[in-house]
Amino acid sequence: MTKKIQDYGAAERRKFERINIAFSKQVLVLDENGAIVGFLRQLGRGGFLIQPEKLFPRDSKIHKFIIHEPQEDLKVKVKARVRYADPRGAGFEFVDLDADTAIEVGIIIGKYYESQTTQL
Repeated sequence: MTKKIQDYGAAERRKFERINIAFSKQVLVLDENGAIVGFLRQLGRGGFLIQPEKLFPRDSKIHKFIIHEPQEDLKVKVKARVRYADPRGAGFEFVDLDADTAIEVGIIIGKYYESQTTQL
């Protein structure tokens, strides 16, 4: 008996669910010096997508960022590596996310997950 393999497509192969974040929420991504590098568009346990102010090269460099969620006044320091980049968006994978930082990321995810489910 052979087992049928089903291809779910790229969206189904994602390791972590992502939460969309509206531009109007103004969740910023800053460099380690506090300069704006982009606006957060998606966030998940594995990484995030920004609408960048500049183009990021897809290399193995580890970047240090601060995700600033203004309504909760959270400033989450993260390290991330570029996984996808074009002028409209840059996707990053978290690197060495410690437990405390993961909890802070989870707070932001929870806030925007709740707002998405109440809008449905």
